Amino acid sequence: MEGELVGVTNMQHVALSSFDKDACRPFFERLTDLFHEHHHSHGQDSASYEELLYKVRRPYTPEMLDMIDDWMGLGKREWKEETQREVLLSLYAIKYPDTLLIESLTDKARSDVRRLSAYLHFTHHTYSIWDEDTRKGLSKLGIQIPSLEHADPFVYGAYISSIELLKDVAPFTCFLEHDVPRQRLFQSALAAYGREG
Repeated sequence: MEGELVGVTNMQHVALSSFDKDACRPFFERLTDLFHEHHHSHGQDSASYEELLYKVRRPYTPEMLDMIDDWMGLGKREWKEETQREVLLSLYAIKYPDTLLIESLTDKARSDVRRLSAYLHFTHHTYSIWDEDTRKGLSKLGIQIPSLEHADPFVYGAYISSIELLKDVAPFTCFLEHDVPRQRLFQSALAAYGREG
């Protein structure tokens, strides 16, 4: 386990330290269009997304998780009541950019990184939703994040750190006036970029 942690941490460090800002220029130049292409697509239901940003608030309830699941197009959670309670409590305890508490969740709760990342996104607005197309978009920019099924806190941490890095180095022209959090702006643009092949 310790060797795995060092490997993933090294992967994150190498990916971010070898980051080439100049190679991102074409992506930054198209960021606004890419965002609109993904966020306003039929499959993303931007109106429902923007409503959820305000509907999901403390105190968190299972019904709020249901609304997030519906927007994500995920099936019904098949969790025991204790697992659901565990996840709801973790949403209060996890503070951006920390992802380590994910490791303490039971296997059932950690079994779907997309679901967990969406819960984190809508409860904190600072976490990015895990998406394979977004991961591919990062790869096209030279940031290699491994694919995963279970919510690995180190890989997911590298994912959100990479998106945060792009936010930090992006020119001011990328920050359009919109109701969505900046993490969503960049994650959506990366998803559209990743789908281009």
